[in-house]
Amino acid sequence: MPAAERRVKLLEAAYRVMSEGGVAAGTTRAIVREAGMSLAAFHYCFDSREEMLRALIVDLSERERGSARLALAAAEAGTVTDLAGTVRMALLGYLDHLEQRSGEELLLLELNHHALRTPALRELATEQYRGYYDGIQQLLVGMAEQTGVRWRVGPEQVARLAVTLTDGLTTTWLADRDSAAARETIETIAEMVAGLAAPA
Repeated sequence: MPAAERRVKLLEAAYRVMSEGGVAAGTTRAIVREAGMSLAAFHYCFDSREEMLRALIVDLSERERGSARLALAAAEAGTVTDLAGTVRMALLGYLDHLEQRSGEELLLLELNHHALRTPALRELATEQYRGYYDGIQQLLVGMAEQTGVRWRVGPEQVARLAVTLTDGLTTTWLADRDSAAARETIETIAEMVAGLAAPA
């Protein structure tokens, strides 16, 4: 089996093990057992557990950004033409992702906290959020153009606010699984964000 394929299988195994038992459960022995491989195969693909965790964080972050892009594309393709409606549609798309892939989101949250406590991985948490800020800022600029408004404050500030609010939405939903309450929160967020814009 080529090394690249082994690497993918090990990351998939790590995801399954850690989704079930958390980051602490993701020992190299547990991961290779889940993947049906040897420890030697693991160390052929990764220099260390930290390197594997780094690859897993990057992979899950990219999946999450891909889901966000799909949610926005769906919002842009819809018939909604006002800013609040576009933000609402994008966030409802994210909530749908969260409901369907809650284990992935919980693991990503836990990995982020683990990275913050691990000097060798700390910059990954910073990079992860920088990616969120940049991606959301691009989305917000596109939303403003699409709906004929301009931001009254810098889009980078709105992006940081949006990431902060989405983090809160994620954490509270993971804690209580109350989708009805999450939808009400999304309504408030959409109106709040739209209030930061004015006609172009």
